Amino acid sequence: MPPSSCVYNVPMALDPTASRTDGLDPLLAMSRNITHIKEARSYTIGPMPVSTFMETFLNTACEDNRDMLSPRAAFSRVPQRANSSAEVYDPLFAALTKHTAHKARCPGFVFDKSIERSVRPSRLGHAKPHICCFTPESLARIQNAEPTSRIELGFAELFIQTIRDPMFDFFVDPAPSATGSVLRRHNFARDLEDENQYKEMERAFGLHIAFASEVFARQQRLFLFTVSVAGSTARLYRWDRSGCVVTEAFDIHDHPEIFADFFWRFSKLSNTGRGHDLTIRMASPEEESLFHNTVKEYVKAQLEVDGDELDRALSFHYQPGHVTTVRVDSQQPSEPGEHAQLFLVSRPVVTPLSLSGRCTRGYWCVNTATGRIGFLKDTWRTIFRKDTEGDILYHLNELGVRNIPTLAIDGDVIGCTEELEDADVVFQDTQTDRFVDEPWARRIDGRDVIVNRHRHYRLVTHTVGYPLKDIRGTEELLHATYDAFIAMQDALAKDSRIHRDLSVGNIILVKEPGRAVRQGYLIDWESSDQVDSAGEALHSGRAGTWAFMSIRMLYPGHQDHRHTFADDMEALLYVVMYCALLYLPHRVLLSTLTETVYKLFDEVQDDGTHLSGGGGKVINQHTRMFTGRMVFASPAIREWLDTVMGYHGPLPQDHAKYSGKWTPEHLDAFWSDFLKTRTLERDNRTVQELSMARYYDLSSLPTDPPTPRGRARRRRSRDDTDGDLANSFSKAEGTSGRPSAKRNRTDPAPTEGTRSHTGLLNPGEPRRSKRIRDQQTRANAQINVVDSGGPASSTTSIVRKRPGSSRGQSRRHPRK
Repeated sequence: MPPSSCVYNVPMALDPTASRTDGLDPLLAMSRNITHIKEARSYTIGPMPVSTFMETFLNTACEDNRDMLSPRAAFSRVPQRANSSAEVYDPLFAALTKHTAHKARCPGFVFDKSIERSVRPSRLGHAKPHICCFTPESLARIQNAEPTSRIELGFAELFIQTIRDPMFDFFVDPAPSATGSVLRRHNFARDLEDENQYKEMERAFGLHIAFASEVFARQQRLFLFTVSVAGSTARLYRWDRSGCVVTEAFDIHDHPEIFADFFWRFSKLSNTGRGHDLTIRMASPEEESLFHNTVKEYVKAQLEVDGDELDRALSFHYQPGHVTTVRVDSQQPSEPGEHAQLFLVSRPVVTPLSLSGRCTRGYWCVNTATGRIGFLKDTWRTIFRKDTEGDILYHLNELGVRNIPTLAIDGDVIGCTEELEDADVVFQDTQTDRFVDEPWARRIDGRDVIVNRHRHYRLVTHTVGYPLKDIRGTEELLHATYDAFIAMQDALAKDSRIHRDLSVGNIILVKEPGRAVRQGYLIDWESSDQVDSAGEALHSGRAGTWAFMSIRMLYPGHQDHRHTFADDMEALLYVVMYCALLYLPHRVLLSTLTETVYKLFDEVQDDGTHLSGGGGKVINQHTRMFTGRMVFASPAIREWLDTVMGYHGPLPQDHAKYSGKWTPEHLDAFWSDFLKTRTLERDNRTVQELSMARYYDLSSLPTDPPTPRGRARRRRSRDDTDGDLANSFSKAEGTSGRPSAKRNRTDPAPTEGTRSHTGLLNPGEPRRSKRIRDQQTRANAQINVVDSGGPASSTTSIVRKRPGSSRGQSRRHPRK
């Protein structure tokens, strides 16, 4: 596929109501920003010398700078410090937009004050970048779009975020005179003692990260440049899927030539040099028609719906006018790229909203050559793993493992650029990891910043279905999860392999010919591992989704233990339990259900060094405190849970009945017989709602939106592809002005390590200064052991702590 123009403003996954973009609830913006900042502390590398930044990332071959406007006193009207961000971005915008007939700051590009297109600019959930850089064609589209959309982030080439005072810059450089141990101990992240000042600094940086994350989500990007201007002090940023490189600060009064040179160099970069992925292009009308018709017929067959129901179901996978062609390279031992195939995609079923990690997008896709439907997984894998997920799936398919996806094609993505010759093979790798050992790289929070290299990778399977959370009732839940158990047993018996990431998001439902109940498939084998003769994974460390990890793997001090098949069995038990609590009928108060789900699945203990959890699971194992009082409408699900929980951890009175039965053989015998002999409800799906009010950013509650400054309300254009419009928000939340308690029931795609199930923190999360952290650790260090029988039979007492704190105490994660 030859190089093509950039793909902008791509669709994002919809929430279950199909009314807005999934994962961008304005009321949870503060929680998301706190999470962004916490993650950024672990992946930000700096301060890189500005000259090194320019030479490394903006080393343009163009030497003719006659179209560059003189930098002399160019930014002199930007104040050194101000009372508001507007006092910084207004004169900065004027300086950036100054031009003559043949010269400009960023030739070929235009700037726009995007903040003025926000209907609620002061609210985190509705804010937009202060200044964005666009192509002229993109700006024309934006000016015709509805101001309540987020279209600016779908077209931005870069953005500039301003701060009123340099003291609120999140980073602080070491003194020029610092040497030796002083330099080595320097903390690159600023720590302000005044809590209000810290919150202002945190808010500014959290917004910056949130905007960068959303640009990645709304565009097909490999990396992104952004700029921060605090008063008259600037920093340059480069973001990719490993992390972020930040320059040292420089004053645009003292060094206007540096700032001007950055924008001029940026204007000379190719599309690839600005971070666009050119292995993706817009589809032709004929290709879009093929995609639409193929996916529509498949949805109709899978769900047995028609009319408006079919159109609604189709909207989760198809956005009219936004179908793209994606190249998937199959790497053979010789001549990489020769066996590439093209696939059509539109709206993903999952959109990554984190900046670093695997950042997986998942699409229903159609092969352009054969017209066959499939599932395309676009992700960033860690290079240090020997086997790719495709290697694992291919081998398991060859061995005849049942109930897993059938591999179609997979491979690392080969770069498609304007500069490379056809013979060049360059994989799309992250770059941030290259700089972890540079002498200028400083520590954050007293620790060296370590990031891994990631490589862009795509995989297509022939197995396409719906997530387990879409179960129709008890029958489908227990049949689909038993199908996954069969896959687990087959993989262990035939390849000595365990999955290590059993979760609600990793089991899909597929309507197969001749089956009344949809079949379950166990997907996402990238975290799987083979086991040794003792039954332990060859690689140590936690893997998978926090909510469903076993007690043993969550126990304090067990972060480096090795997974076993029994851990996967326990995770599958929690998957069934989770779905029963949230998608089957029962008589449980909303407040009780919310607390139960948190205790069992989301609570995290953080001692400042390692994460641990599972306290609620241990208590439930020993006392059935949480599940024992659940009154399910289905006798079958009650019996199944009681029996399997008995196998896993028998109560004292049931010890003789269940002891020694927590084995694959006993569980399989019980489960298979249960499905044959019990009457299971087929259509008793009942979606339970959890309260998320405690995590709301109250400053972002719905109100009648004002008209943006200097802008008239415009009719929505076809470029407004996102569903998170203010009017959609109003419909979704009702007209009372009160936030709905309804949550987005989505299991996020798992990433490396031990991310929490939701990845969000309470807005009350305090900052991570050592002073406050030490106070919290001392106040919450007491651990009450209810049973001294070791990791499998002991627990921490889950005492109510200060809400949302992250250091040395319990942390609550709001559920999407």
